[in-house]
Amino acid sequence: MKIGELAKQSGTAASTIRYYESIGLLPAGVRNSNGYRQYTANSVEQLKIIKFAQSLGFSLEEIPTLRKPNKELDHTAIIARLTQKKHEANALIEQLQRKSERIGSLITLLDASWTNGECIGDEKINELLNEVEY
Repeated sequence: MKIGELAKQSGTAASTIRYYESIGLLPAGVRNSNGYRQYTANSVEQLKIIKFAQSLGFSLEEIPTLRKPNKELDHTAIIARLTQKKHEANALIEQLQRKSERIGSLITLLDASWTNGECIGDEKINELLNEVEY
């Protein structure tokens, strides 16, 4: 199949496929006598694996490190990196939970103040600003 068909089947832009080839993430298609690259069904699968790895938080630079020099999957490296990704995801969930709680508290505070026709004072604003996480 040509690059356009590969792009269509994999849901990956042709320019992205060319980029993946240029950085060695995807083997280049074999060129026919007319100069067009030809790809196989295996190329579709490789692109799906790349997308899946990215959906788990792996960067393009990390993906090749999940294989041994002989190109087999490095099970030890994969488990270690997935464990790290899980910890990172859990930390992000906790951060988002705290953010959601702060937003909820602010909504309650503002709603109560504004319902009574009041504005929150400078003291309360400063208190809120001191609670901000960076």
